[in-house]
Amino acid sequence: MNCEKYTELIEKYLNAEINDIELEQLKEHIGQCESCRKKYEQLGKLEEIVKESFTSATTAEQASETILSKLPANRPVSARIISFNKWSAIAASILVGTGLLSGFFLGRFDTDRQAPKAAKVPMKVTRIEGTVLVKHEGSELWYPMQSSSDIYLGDTFHSASNSALVLELENQSTLELNQNSMLVLKLYNGETQFYLEYGKLAAALESPHPPFFVSTPHGRVEALGTEFTVNVE
Repeated sequence: MNCEKYTELIEKYLNAEINDIELEQLKEHIGQCESCRKKYEQLGKLEEIVKESFTSATTAEQASETILSKLPANRPVSARIISFNKWSAIAASILVGTGLLSGFFLGRFDTDRQAPKAAKVPMKVTRIEGTVLVKHEGSELWYPMQSSSDIYLGDTFHSASNSALVLELENQSTLELNQNSMLVLKLYNGETQFYLEYGKLAAALESPHPPFFVSTPHGRVEALGTEFTVNVE
């Protein structure tokens, strides 16, 4: 029985992207396939736990404690990461960082991972602390970053609690993404543009440097000097 199709339908259902025909196909399949039924139940429960654990006033540490306390003792989760927006990235990072979500990636993780279609940019990772995830443009999958990770235009970076990421640009300028932050690389071609969705970004730019901008939900900052910090609550 080909369950790959139905794994994708489970993801679409949990992300509210499934149509009526696909929903009927999924219902029929999980009524017959115990493996997919368990996967559906596990992912549905995890989604419920994560949603319940995060509120606007919840810190990552508090949410982590809540999530971990509600997870079943055997934690038999084995499925692809699903995008649950801001709080899901934090939750995924927390659980990956604690080692409890190793199964939250598919067992065929390495063979499934494909190179992004976007252009690779001349940046490199110079330091990683804790758990930092990256999502490539056009994908809903989060991957743990490594010191050897390539950087692509459109990448979204997420640093978990007690984590940090330092990137070095080709002119030896550096950017440090602090904990509990999300940053998107929008443009890198004679002009650099980032979007800081939330969290804190510190920049140390070489002088002179090309045009450099950091946009936030509240406006855009242009780098006129060499060192500055952008903070989005």
